[in-house]
Amino acid sequence: MNSALDNLVRLRQNPNFSYIYDVELNNIPALKQYESAEVHLVLYPFARQILSDNYRFTPFQEYANDISTRRRSLYTRVPHPGNSIFGIFLGIFIILIFLALKSSEVYSLQSIVAILGAYFIGKDLWNDIEAALVNISKDWKMRYQTTYYEYQVEKNTTLTNYSALAREHRYGKASLLPEQMEFISNANSKTIRMKFSRGDLNGFQENTAHILGIRLDPDLAEEFVRAGFMFSVKISLNQRVLFFRRAQEFFQSLNGGERGCLNFQNEWMRDAALARDAYFFGNLRYLAGKRIVPAAALIVQ
Repeated sequence: MNSALDNLVRLRQNPNFSYIYDVELNNIPALKQYESAEVHLVLYPFARQILSDNYRFTPFQEYANDISTRRRSLYTRVPHPGNSIFGIFLGIFIILIFLALKSSEVYSLQSIVAILGAYFIGKDLWNDIEAALVNISKDWKMRYQTTYYEYQVEKNTTLTNYSALAREHRYGKASLLPEQMEFISNANSKTIRMKFSRGDLNGFQENTAHILGIRLDPDLAEEFVRAGFMFSVKISLNQRVLFFRRAQEFFQSLNGGERGCLNFQNEWMRDAALARDAYFFGNLRYLAGKRIVPAAALIVQ
């Protein structure tokens, strides 16, 4: 297994506050050889009285809430121009039809209305086309997937610099903000997806960075430990050549305190990790291979 992955993600209960857990990213110098590194985390408590409303991912949940309520945030929404581009192409196609059949009427009111209508219909139609492509290809080796990330950090702003200094005081350790992120809250679990660029990694001087805090309802902290939880990690180490991206993906979980992964038959394998090699071209993803890595220590607690 890649040495950069040894004890790469650490989940640590805060020694001063039993209801706070810190997630740290280790081996930062070893990650600098990659074009980007992605860290996806999922937390699922086993206690039935603990729901996703009973714990928070900080600081990312605050950023997501700020954006949804239209308040100022370190993050903004990532533009997804796919539907606009498809609308433009559909409008151009209508223009070409007019040029081929009725070139004299290209500048007429009816043609302008038709072209604008094609543009707006194309924008709405693209969402349905994307959903169909995802569903049709979900079990194929070559499949279509939508963009992972909805939020991106606003870099080189005064707000970012002051916030970085404040976070270091707050967590007692230098922190690393992802270039892009996505936050998902379900009834019983929460997921955070983070993408760190080479530029961000190169500018970080420490070996370890604080990347996430998990804050429980203090009244449920003991039950959280007693019943246990599943903490799952996906790591993607990416290299880019022209328009293609190669991703080395690794999966491992803490399942009630035991480290391991599910194999290809969905059987639990202790101290193992699932590895995949994938290639990307835009939104197209090709799964080149997958394997089980024994004696893997991706997560440390």
